[in-house]
Amino acid sequence: MNIVQEKRDNLHSLIKVELKHEDYRDKVAAEMKNLQRKVQMPGFRPGKVPAQLVQKMYGKGVLVEEVNKLLQDSLHNYLKDNDLDILGSPIPENDEVAIDWDNQKDFVFTYEIGLAPQVQLDLTDNISVDYHQIVVGNQILDTYEMEIRNRNGNMIQPEISEESDVLFGEFAELESYGIAKPDGYKHKSNLYIKYIQQEEIKKKLCGIASGAVIEMDILTAMGNNETEAASMIGVKKEDLANYSPLFSFTIEKISRLEPAELNEELYKKAFPEAEITDREGFRKLLAENISKQYQVDSDKHFRNEAMKKLLEVSKLELPESFLKKWIQVSAKEPITAEQAEQEFAKLANPFRWQLIENQLIKTNDIEVSIEEVRKYLSDYYRNQLKHYGMPEVEQSMIDRFLARIFENQEELKKVYDDLFSNKLLTLFKEKLKLNRVEISYEDFTKLVLEKYQAEKSQ
Repeated sequence: MNIVQEKRDNLHSLIKVELKHEDYRDKVAAEMKNLQRKVQMPGFRPGKVPAQLVQKMYGKGVLVEEVNKLLQDSLHNYLKDNDLDILGSPIPENDEVAIDWDNQKDFVFTYEIGLAPQVQLDLTDNISVDYHQIVVGNQILDTYEMEIRNRNGNMIQPEISEESDVLFGEFAELESYGIAKPDGYKHKSNLYIKYIQQEEIKKKLCGIASGAVIEMDILTAMGNNETEAASMIGVKKEDLANYSPLFSFTIEKISRLEPAELNEELYKKAFPEAEITDREGFRKLLAENISKQYQVDSDKHFRNEAMKKLLEVSKLELPESFLKKWIQVSAKEPITAEQAEQEFAKLANPFRWQLIENQLIKTNDIEVSIEEVRKYLSDYYRNQLKHYGMPEVEQSMIDRFLARIFENQEELKKVYDDLFSNKLLTLFKEKLKLNRVEISYEDFTKLVLEKYQAEKSQ
């Protein structure tokens, strides 16, 4: 056997594998003997089928299979022994070459390979990336503060309705305004004033007491949204046409959410582990928590921008002609060269980033241990349960959750990918120069959206 590499250019080579008869004949002979012992044929006892007959029926298939096995093993070992890091997979050039399997003894197989470029990238403060520090303004603080007060508030029953109230009463089908429909449909339910779309009807529902009757066109009231109108009177959307759109609504009860007072009791409910005695301390801690939530988005954007910057700085070349050909020949459905060109444009930077990421992980000794995975999943599960009102859970419950994840290789891979991604993010923050930019959340989301739309249009 002889294997040689012929370079076409820096990142594109041919691998020629020459197989002699003596390289594979023993393997073929052994497989034929094994097959002769197993094959069954009418007129012959098991294992007694003549070798010539077995050879005639199965010889070519065994030869092809054994040659291909040897070929693939030899190619794999050559790439490994010579430390050749390839992109995609080798493309055989023998598809159009006729092989005479009946008479040919020696074979030459040729493969195209695309070589991965060498990544030489150091993370230093010479590489700068914007890092957005999201500032929590008073308007956002007020919104979150009110959400906490509402979440811990109490329902009261005022005498006169306001826009934020919920009305309970009975809908009754009308024949026309002021005239009830004989045997018309009736339904009792809640009516949220703030969800009414027509301002005129919304005004009529405010400033009234229990016992008041308001007539309305339910479709008009809900902005011609049939789904919402049907839900209002408790019917299916497809059945809405069976009813008159005109209904009266008789108010039986008015409910209003009264926000909790700002006091130490509320502060303790919102932040059980903190010692807060006044509103200033409450809003300060609230701002810190909101900022942490927002920084998740900021970190994600920073990581994406850092990746773009490192792709730009590294200037990695790729074996383009090989990769375009590989994309075309490996596609599940036939594609044209033009389609392969378009697909390459989408995949080029992901190819480059994978190479950069592998180099960063290797040179910075980044690892994710099984213990880290367990802790990450345990913390995640505990926080989820705490969110649903289960602050204390038994370890056996956590263990069952971990067992389910570890049985699902796809889910487990996502966890490993997330942890590697988090470690790379930390590395970027430590090594790169961060241009810290203070920005409001509204301006930040606008900035990210504009960048996304600009990139999508390219």
